[in-house]
Amino acid sequence: MYFLAIETTGAFASVALLEDDRVLEHIQGHDRFSHLQNLMPQVKEVLENHKLSINDVETIAVSKGPGSFTGIRIGVSSARALCQVLGIPGVPVSSLEALAMRAADLQTEDPQSAADASSAKDAPDVLETSDDKTLLCPILDARRSQVYGGGYFLKNGYPVEMVKGGAYTVEEFLAKTEEYDRILLLGDGADAYGETIAEARQEREKITEIAPESIRYQDAVTVGKLGAKLLQEGAGLSYQGLLPDYMRQAEAERKLAEKQAAEAAKRAASKE
Repeated sequence: MYFLAIETTGAFASVALLEDDRVLEHIQGHDRFSHLQNLMPQVKEVLENHKLSINDVETIAVSKGPGSFTGIRIGVSSARALCQVLGIPGVPVSSLEALAMRAADLQTEDPQSAADASSAKDAPDVLETSDDKTLLCPILDARRSQVYGGGYFLKNGYPVEMVKGGAYTVEEFLAKTEEYDRILLLGDGADAYGETIAEARQEREKITEIAPESIRYQDAVTVGKLGAKLLQEGAGLSYQGLLPDYMRQAEAERKLAEKQAAEAAKRAASKE
C-alpha cells in the first residue's frame, strides 16, 4: 500500500511517501510558510521520483494541528480534496504526537551534539527516550506567551500521552510538567520559550534539554509512520472526517468575539 503523508503545521511544507510503514522518500520545502505554492509540487515530485501517479496512492495521512492556522487549513483541505477525488481514506494525525516521535532519532544522533543542544547545566550526554526517564515535550509557539504543548513517553517508538495536548500559558505548562525530573523540548516553542522554561525548572533542580535542530521541528515522516499505525487500528476516515484541530480560536476570531460581546453588553446597558 502506498501511503502519502502531509505536514504543513510548521514553517516548511513536508511530504513523505511510504509503502505500508516503510518510508520511501521525504521532501521538505525550504521557503518559510509557502505551503500553498510548495505542497502540491512536492506531492507530484515525490510520486514521479518513484514512477507513481496520484492514483497509486491508497491512503493519505495529514497533520491536523495544532500549529500554523493557515498551514493547517492548507494541509487538511488538500488532503480532503485528494481523498474525495481518489475515493480513499485519510488519517488525521496530531502534530504534537508526531513531533514527539522525532525524539526517537536522538538515539542515533552524535551524543556530543545532543549535549551541546542542552539548556541544562550538567545534563547527561544521551537521553533515554524509549521509557519513562525523559518526558518528551513538543511545544509550538502560540503567541501571547502561550504554547500548544503536550507530554509523551515513547513505547515501541510511538507516543503515549502523559500531559494532555492543549493550549497553555508558559506558566501552566511548567506546572503540568513539574513532577517530571527530565524533559526534552521540541518545536518552535522551544526557540521562543525554551530558555525561560529551562531556567524556571533549574531553580527546582529539574533537567531541561532542547532537541537538536535536526529533529526539533515537524516533518511528514513521523506523520506518515504514526498515520500508518493509526490506520491499522481503524482510524481511517472518509474525507468528511478529516478536520483541523486548532486548539484555540484564531486571533481574528477571538477579536471578533470580544467585539461582539462588548457590543452586546453596550446594547443591554442602554436598555436599562
